[in-house]
Formats: sequence, structure tokens, C-alpha cells
Amino acid sequence: MHLQSKRLVLLGICFLGLTLYLCAPASAECVARPGSIFFLTDREPLNDNQLFSGEWGTDANHKAIITAGVVSAPVNKANESRCSTRQAFIKAVKSAFDPKRPRQLLVYVHGYYTSFVTAVETGMALKKGLQFPGPVVVYSWPARKTSVLAYKTDEANARWSMPHFTNFLANINKAFPGMPVSFAGYSLGSRFVTDGIAFYHRDGCNNCFGRAVLFAPDVSTADLRSALTSSDLCSGKPAPDPVASAPVLLYVSNNDKALRQSERVHGNQRAGQAGGDLILCSGVNTVDVSYLKNGGDAGHGYVLEPRVLQDAAAAFAGIPPTSPKRDLKQVSRTGGLYYELPPSP
Repeated sequence: MHLQSKRLVLLGICFLGLTLYLCAPASAECVARPGSIFFLTDREPLNDNQLFSGEWGTDANHKAIITAGVVSAPVNKANESRCSTRQAFIKAVKSAFDPKRPRQLLVYVHGYYTSFVTAVETGMALKKGLQFPGPVVVYSWPARKTSVLAYKTDEANARWSMPHFTNFLANINKAFPGMPVSFAGYSLGSRFVTDGIAFYHRDGCNNCFGRAVLFAPDVSTADLRSALTSSDLCSGKPAPDPVASAPVLLYVSNNDKALRQSERVHGNQRAGQAGGDLILCSGVNTVDVSYLKNGGDAGHGYVLEPRVLQDAAAAFAGIPPTSPKRDLKQVSRTGGLYYELPPSP
């Protein structure tokens, strides 16, 4: 049998539907093991240690191929297991819940110019850093790692992927009705989080949204504010003495050169910029990390900076931003208040 024919046969045995396509050899099973993390992607599947490319995953009829599975460190083919059916994926996620805790799920979405392997490695670091008590799923869309100039292509790929992301949320909601789903979004991946929050508002499931943390979000401030306001997550001014952390945690920086470039491209301020149009409202804790010295390339790569992760973990635990445990400085300005992560001693 020719290679192309084999591929068509493989595609033929995949679970095909309008909501989710899970593609793997019929004998494969995905099992959650200690230290492993779940993934869902519409990238093109590969048969080497890259695991998936930066291209769209489509079959011979141009329908999206959505692959789900489990992977552990080091991230390579030997440590990856792809689920053969949607039911197998749901079963694996179900097995990863702590029976002593309420069920909850965290979904991480990466930014542009990111390989699948890097996305999963970052997801693993976030799972550990945030100390999230439930399963973590990395949603990986077809971002290209070929050139930093592929930004517009990545934007188009993200738009293509967005319906698959919301279908995934719908399937999780169907499998685990009313279970809170939390989000972590980095850079362009924050657009998926924005759409996810809006999806739950449209779906009418008030308890399905847990928390969200947005690192350097490359989404227009207006779009994020609109999604939060529509979902009753942004109303009125932030309380000066909150008893708990807000459901949404927003990290911004005035030194983010990547978002400055995005602002020039789009003609509007990005939500991750510490400019004059900060999102200041009840339901959101906005934290300015401009004083960080370890902001990564172009001041944009602070997602795994230890002090940021420590603060985000405290927020996910419900600790208010005014607590000494978070070491934040409260800043008041016209329209409300926000917080600063002060310089390291």
C-alpha cells in the first residue's frame, strides 16, 4: 500500500464529527500518568519528535483533524500517547481528577511563533508553578516556528482554529456538566481565552468559568473588556480592600516591545500594555510587571518568570492582591486602581 493510501486509511478510522476529531492508531490508548499533561491540537500530525507541525491539520476532504492525547517529559514521540476516540480522551481526563477535591480543569493556550513541543513544555511549567489542583490541557493551534515575521499568518491560523477551541469547551461541558474551567493565556493565545469566556456567557453556564490568568495578552483592550463586561466579570471600580483575588488576573507591562509592535499593526492598544487604557474594574486584578528585569525577549517573555508565577499561584489560591504574601503595591489612578510588582530587592 502506498504511503498516501495508508494515510487515507488512517484518516478513515478517525472519529469524525462536527465537534471533535481524535486521530490515532486504533490500538493506541491515552492514559494519564504522574507528571503527564493532556493536549488537544489541530496542527498537522507528524511521525517524529516534533510531534506536530505549524500547519493546519486537515484530511483529504479539507476537514480539520483534531488530535488529543497525553504526553510526559521529556516531550518526544516515546512519551506521547494519542487517544483513539473522543471517549478515550474524556475517560483519561476523568481519571486524572483528585477524588478528594471538586472537579476542575485548566486550559493553557500559547502565543505565536511557538512549536508544539515548546507549548507543552510551557504548559507543564505552568501546571507546576500555578499548583493547579486538577488536570491541565494544552490547547495548541498551528503557530509557525519558521520565522518571527509569520505574525499575520499565525493570526489567520488562530482565527481558523478558534471554532475548534470552542467546540472543545462545549464537549468538556457536555462530559462534565457545570464543572469550572479555568484558563491561562499567553500573548496571542489570550484571544482564545477571551473567546472562551464569551462562549460560556453565550452558553448560559454561569458556573463553568473558574478563573483566568492572562500573561502579556495580545488582544485589543476593547475586545477583552467587552468579553469581560458581557460576562459580568468587569463592572464598577475595583475594591480597595478585597477579601479575595478577582476571577481574572491580568499581567501588563510598559516595556513589552512585542505588544508595542502589535499596537502599531492593529492601530489600538493591546490589553497587555500598561498604557492609559488599563482595564480597571471589579472582577479583574490588573498587575503591572514593568519593573521586572527578566522579561525575556522584547520584555514579552515573562510568563514563566518565578515571581510572576508565584503571584499567579497565590491568586489562583484566592489570596487577595493586598495580602503581604503577594508583595504587590496598590496604585490608584483615575478610573480605579491596579497593582505593581515591585523591583526585586
